[in-house]
Amino acid sequence: MFIVVYATALAMLVVDLTDGIRFVGDVDDQLRELQIRHLMSPQGHWFDLSLPFISMPAVYVSPWSRLVDLPYVAIAWLLQLFLPTAQALTVAFHVWPPMLLAVFSLLVASTARRLMAGFALTETALILSLILMTILMSMGVLEFSPGRIDHHNVQIVALMMIVAGLVRWGRTGGLMIGAGAAISTVIGLECLPFVAVAYGGLVLCYLGNVAQVRTVIVAASVSMATVTLLSAMAFIGPSGAVSTQCDAFSAPYILLLCGFSTILGVCAFIQNERTGPFARLLALALPGVALLVGAAFLFPSCMSGPYGIIDPLSRELWFNRIWQEKSIRYFYENGQYDLLMLVALTAAFAAYVVPLLRFRMREKSFGPVIAYLMVMSALILTAFVTRNIRFPIALMPVFLPAVVAMMTMRPPGFEKAYRIPTMVAAMIAGALCLFFVLLPPLEHEFDAVDYMAASECPQQDFSVLQTVPPGRVAVPQGIALPVIFAAPSGFSVGAIPFHRASPGMKRMFDVFMTSDPQLRREALAPFDYVAVCRFPLKADPAQAPLYAALAGGDDWPGLERVVSPTPSNFQLFRIDHAALR
Repeated sequence: MFIVVYATALAMLVVDLTDGIRFVGDVDDQLRELQIRHLMSPQGHWFDLSLPFISMPAVYVSPWSRLVDLPYVAIAWLLQLFLPTAQALTVAFHVWPPMLLAVFSLLVASTARRLMAGFALTETALILSLILMTILMSMGVLEFSPGRIDHHNVQIVALMMIVAGLVRWGRTGGLMIGAGAAISTVIGLECLPFVAVAYGGLVLCYLGNVAQVRTVIVAASVSMATVTLLSAMAFIGPSGAVSTQCDAFSAPYILLLCGFSTILGVCAFIQNERTGPFARLLALALPGVALLVGAAFLFPSCMSGPYGIIDPLSRELWFNRIWQEKSIRYFYENGQYDLLMLVALTAAFAAYVVPLLRFRMREKSFGPVIAYLMVMSALILTAFVTRNIRFPIALMPVFLPAVVAMMTMRPPGFEKAYRIPTMVAAMIAGALCLFFVLLPPLEHEFDAVDYMAASECPQQDFSVLQTVPPGRVAVPQGIALPVIFAAPSGFSVGAIPFHRASPGMKRMFDVFMTSDPQLRREALAPFDYVAVCRFPLKADPAQAPLYAALAGGDDWPGLERVVSPTPSNFQLFRIDHAALR
């Protein structure tokens, strides 16, 4: 089964790369590359996540985990015996994601096999169902394309580890659940809701005294606490482990992970089978509530959430415009009908999984039900925040071979069991049709803020940066990362499109959009240069006076144009602070 899944997934990657452009790719890959390359430079240090080439003017400190960096660094370190460091890293960026795909495929194959227990398929039907399953995982599989070095592929593996552990059950399953949950949190916080659903299911099973649940919970608790503490020491160090970073793995989350795992594990270990559900609930609730209250008291700044750092101006002009933070309606408005159809197809298939779960529940097997609910929570959340789309697409199809096998066997009550799922699928199809009929097409009116974000100056010559002394460069967010890649050592940019760079983004919005000369002078005071790419569409000078002028190729008082060695749309200006208007 593994060979079929992995071979199909690799074939999908090959098809994706035939045009030389990855279907899945964004600025996260670029910043991850910069972070790893800086780590491998003489200035890099394992526990130091500051990136000096981003100066707002305070140096940007990355929230991203060294856990994701580790395999790239390890591969590059080995390849340094044969290649220069820069080339070794490039090879690592292309080699590791497909290698990680093998781990994902192994988890998928083992989970699908266990879900099929008690069912049978012909060899041809099994192979075809595995191929179809992998194809339906498209958005997840493509996260493992060569060069896709963002953290989402590791998150998908961590979540699949939880699913595999829930389906497996027992001590080994518990170890997988705890490790997957801890690894997911070490990587980032976006999957915490799904982890909470999985553990909520375990708690319900514990209250209902489901067979082997105590073994599962004790193993999961030991695994979670162990992986959490080891990860803290290995990836953020002692100082990072006691620091408060509301948007990254640090003291608040270490406390909660270790605290809740201890409460769950101790209760499951010391209580016997005769303990009633109310006593079990009380034993969990009292210390659990105390832990939450204590965490809120110790870390009050985290009550505003991981994005509390974003100032109102940056939230309005940047965060609220990010497509990943919008509902699935954005897919329709932006003409991304393929993604909308993929979500609808996954939702329709999810309905057909329910009879399989009912069959497993009659066998007193509740792990698959919890796994399903976890994946369903990701699917539901995707309807409101599309950044989650990769998770249900990657996880839900694992039930497909078992569903096909059950439908092939046509057990007693087959027609009745699948009547409701068929109705649900028909309703989803009807709702999708109404979506297209009732919702009028929306034409977005682009403005200067959109131009500043979209203008990346592709295929332009940045060599003018080689002709001036290093310094701080004020840039629109769209060309921030291209400037970093092109600039010699010593240059830094004022902002990048990431939430921790919110102070820098606000400063850049003040620079390019204000009509107040004094505010512009104050915002540009720490900087030496301004860089803007000529843009073919005319920006409204009333909305963004400085950007409209420079993007249109005009000059500005107090900005001295640096002549480029070759014709280029990339423009660099030296700041004359005394004459700046």
